[in-house]
Amino acid sequence: MVTWKTDVDTIPLHTVLIVSDHQENVAIWDILFSQRNCIVLSESNVSDALQSAQLVGPSLMLIDMKLPKTERISLLKGLRSASRGPILMLIAANTVDEIVEANQEGADECLVTPVNPAVLVVKAMAWLGHGQRTERAPALLGVTL
Repeated sequence: MVTWKTDVDTIPLHTVLIVSDHQENVAIWDILFSQRNCIVLSESNVSDALQSAQLVGPSLMLIDMKLPKTERISLLKGLRSASRGPILMLIAANTVDEIVEANQEGADECLVTPVNPAVLVVKAMAWLGHGQRTERAPALLGVTL
């Protein structure tokens, strides 16, 4: 009989799909999500993002891309049909209309940029349902994107 010893703290619990055309942001988020045992996928365009979402069914999707309205609607609806996971969207303007519109199109939460990477990850982990309140915040608290 063969037994496997597995450290449960290292098993990836969630898959996070990041849709962004800002590679420097993706690099930071990749590190922060990976530290929380998440598998991180990233795409830089809508068609690849939709294809990845269909193939993987991510636990959480993060959109950091300025898109025309029709393309944004298509992305949100496509992601929503591919996964029941939460969709977090970063937006540049803090207008009620834009936030309500994004919510109606499928986004679960809108965060106004610039956003602190640590705050974004804390919110994402809360949406995933396993944020650890006793854990110290990452060293990137002074960084905003």
